[in-house]
Amino acid sequence: MNPEALKQAKSIEDVVQIIDNGGTESNSPEEVAASYAYLTVIKKENPGKEALQIELRKLIEEGAIFDYALALEYAEAWLIDALNKATASQGL
Repeated sequence: MNPEALKQAKSIEDVVQIIDNGGTESNSPEEVAASYAYLTVIKKENPGKEALQIELRKLIEEGAIFDYALALEYAEAWLIDALNKATASQGL
């Protein structure tokens, strides 16, 4: 998760280009799409599955080609893990 290439991307178009070029050396197009969605959503006040779906659809609307269901599965798993860790660290 969190490919280095995403840190260098300056726009959603840059992310689409990475995805459409087959991802990165160590991340599939689906992992790149999931990372983008996760990193965008985790900053929101109410992160959730619907927000992930919206971000993945934005990538598709911009021309990204990837397995939507697989990318959503990755992103959702990472989001759940992050939210569980945040809850645990708050002692809840």
